[in-house]
Amino acid sequence: MAHVAAGQAQREDLPDWLSEENDRWFLERLRLGLRLINVGIAAVFVGWLVVNRGALPILSVVQAVNFTVIAVALWVMRDPKRRTLNQVVGFVAYTVTIFATGAVGIIANDGTTPLLILVGMAVIAAVIVPWRPLWHLSGMVLTVVAAIWTVTVISPQPLFWLRNAGAIAPTLIAAVYLSRAFTRQRDDALLAARERAQREARLTEANRRLEREIDEHRKTERALRMTTRELDHRVKNTLATVQSIAQQTLHTSTTMDEFCEAFSGRIQALARIHGSLSGRHQEGLRVDELVELIVGPYRHQPDRVRIDCDGSFVPPDLVRSLGMALHELATNAAKYGALSNAAGRVAISARSAPDGGGRLHIDWSEQGGPPTDEPARRGFGTRLIEEALAHEAGGRVALRFPPDGLRCEIDLPLPAPA
Repeated sequence: MAHVAAGQAQREDLPDWLSEENDRWFLERLRLGLRLINVGIAAVFVGWLVVNRGALPILSVVQAVNFTVIAVALWVMRDPKRRTLNQVVGFVAYTVTIFATGAVGIIANDGTTPLLILVGMAVIAAVIVPWRPLWHLSGMVLTVVAAIWTVTVISPQPLFWLRNAGAIAPTLIAAVYLSRAFTRQRDDALLAARERAQREARLTEANRRLEREIDEHRKTERALRMTTRELDHRVKNTLATVQSIAQQTLHTSTTMDEFCEAFSGRIQALARIHGSLSGRHQEGLRVDELVELIVGPYRHQPDRVRIDCDGSFVPPDLVRSLGMALHELATNAAKYGALSNAAGRVAISARSAPDGGGRLHIDWSEQGGPPTDEPARRGFGTRLIEEALAHEAGGRVALRFPPDGLRCEIDLPLPAPA
């Protein structure tokens, strides 16, 4: 009994999923056992009717009652979650079968056959139905009681039942431990299968994570390669730009001091543009940010430079060309134009086309500075303003030199938003 109690405690300590699986398994096996009993009863019942035509002896009535009880039990036991109800109903049907077997033996005056049937039922029940040990032990006790009852009624000899019932007692006791062994073996197998499935699931998930990490690593490598190629391309372009600026500045400079001042200013403007683009991951700038970036260093007095720009977005390739053009305009204003004296003013406005045509219009207007006239020759700065934007960006530039101050109108195409 101590072993049975320990087994019961272990059964209650099982995981929920295993308890649910055992409940489902118990119902399936119990219904299978009762169906087998009903098949046997039906076979005997039909055989008895064939042999005893025209008669309905009490033996057939007992079998019919037994068949009906089991059929009702099968109808009631359909939900595996109702474990207690299934055990009670199944045990009642099993008990009716045990005593019906003894009653049939008494009616037929045959004590041997019922004992053999009872032993067979006990062993088969132990193998097929995973009863809890206490329930199975109770079934064994009822089987012994039915055997004693059957043998005692058939043979009035004193203690004759002891010889018959005693002969089957070891088999019945062994059936209890056999049932427990099968149940424990199945629980262990289920636990091992569950652990194996969980390990396989963990390994599968680990493999999936590893595959995702490898994919991410490959994507990162591709992105790094693309970034490296883009950086290499931009560095080459920047170096070519610096070389061109140096050559053009040298050709248009009359002294080394003039060259150093012009070249240094242009390189600093290019550096500010490149630094601002790098901070934006080469995504470009708003036109107001670009104007402030280039013209800002020349705003010694805020009221002398008026900036009125909308939030139009300038792509990175256009930022460099437009930024260098604005730098040349600002440098020229500081040296020769409206910012070279104390009274001049510069107004800068920028608007995208109101009809959504994808163009940016920039107007640079100076007034109050020294009188201006058409230059005798075009320097590098003027050519950069007029030609670079037209060549690199497909824009249009109009430079005018009225006496009251320089006017520059820039019209540039903007790419369609992504």
